[in-house]
Amino acid sequence: MAFVNYEQLSNVYTAGRMKENVRRLKDYDVFHCLLAGNTERAAAVKKRVSDLPKDFLKWLDVCDGGILFDTTMLSTKSHDDELDLPFETYGNYYNAELRRDKDIHDDWFVFAVAVHSDLFFYDMGKKDDKVYQWDIEEHTIYAVWPTFEDWLTDQINEAVELIANETLDPLDIKLEANGNE
Repeated sequence: MAFVNYEQLSNVYTAGRMKENVRRLKDYDVFHCLLAGNTERAAAVKKRVSDLPKDFLKWLDVCDGGILFDTTMLSTKSHDDELDLPFETYGNYYNAELRRDKDIHDDWFVFAVAVHSDLFFYDMGKKDDKVYQWDIEEHTIYAVWPTFEDWLTDQINEAVELIANETLDPLDIKLEANGNE
């Protein structure tokens, strides 16, 4: 699978805020470990959950989850053989016991987990394309973003602030890949 392909991301996102997001992801490459995606993996997710927002499906074509700074984006694969790393999968969040324990509603499509275990999801029952954050401890919706693009932009902004405050460290796997052991 390997790391996300920035050239492919740049070809998909040629303008606007997502183009800027791609640039910023590349600038802060050693602080995240996003995986390369493809249309087959995106199709597998879409087959399981119909009517996912188009902007999220577009993202899946080029990124199959991974570590987005201090947030885990779910993947279609539990282990990347090329990187020899484990990853959280969408399937983990379809487990009935886990859904019950974390009070995850049946209509929710969880796609990411915050460092403090809050969940980011789409409410497929509402079909409003909004990204919601579920506070795991309070069992309440904590935040809402109008689109995946808005959510991703906020994730990058928060990470840049953590990096500036020196509270987010580079990932060892990326340092080794870049020859900066």
